[in-house]
Amino acid sequence: MLRILALEIMDGAFDVTGFPSEVALLRRFQVSRSFLREVIRGLTAKGFLSVKTRVGATVRRAEHWSHFDRDVLRWRLGAGENPVFGEDVRAMCLGLECEAARRAAKRRSVDDLQVLEQCLADLAADPSDTAARVIQRVFRLTICAASDRPVMRSLSGLIEAHLLLDARRRPGSTGGRSKAMRRVFWAIRDSDEAGAAAAMRDVIG
Repeated sequence: MLRILALEIMDGAFDVTGFPSEVALLRRFQVSRSFLREVIRGLTAKGFLSVKTRVGATVRRAEHWSHFDRDVLRWRLGAGENPVFGEDVRAMCLGLECEAARRAAKRRSVDDLQVLEQCLADLAADPSDTAARVIQRVFRLTICAASDRPVMRSLSGLIEAHLLLDARRRPGSTGGRSKAMRRVFWAIRDSDEAGAAAAMRDVIG
């Protein structure tokens, strides 16, 4: 129910004041009032609704929505192809991860380098698309962590969304990015900030 209503809001099914009343939602979904209120709290927490006494629930403007919340990303992915959404995810990854790679070139530890090098070895041993997505996720999250910015550690859902969208859009592309990943590793190892950021653009694609 939470997923259905969130997707309907994102798809413009309700205008700002047109969100259904509690009675209408109870009739539609045949759930208890307590369950419905939990759903409304969930939609409010993710920025979709504003709830006020005597006014009820109203839909918030799109800039308030938690577009990159892990649940919201998963729901969007499950709803099928959306080119605008896919480009938004890619743009966010480019902006954040290229900066993370640049910072990681200055701040990486020996342990970080070992994890990145192991990712490259694992990818060489199994370059299949399925394995490559898992390995690239670890590789990219390690770079985010090595950037020493706490907010970068929360990009897991965004990176997973990008990998899945990329696999749908260009089958076989994930496994083909091993050369770019090696360039990122070499640049971070050599403290080459500009080189790390540039190579990360090629990893993201």
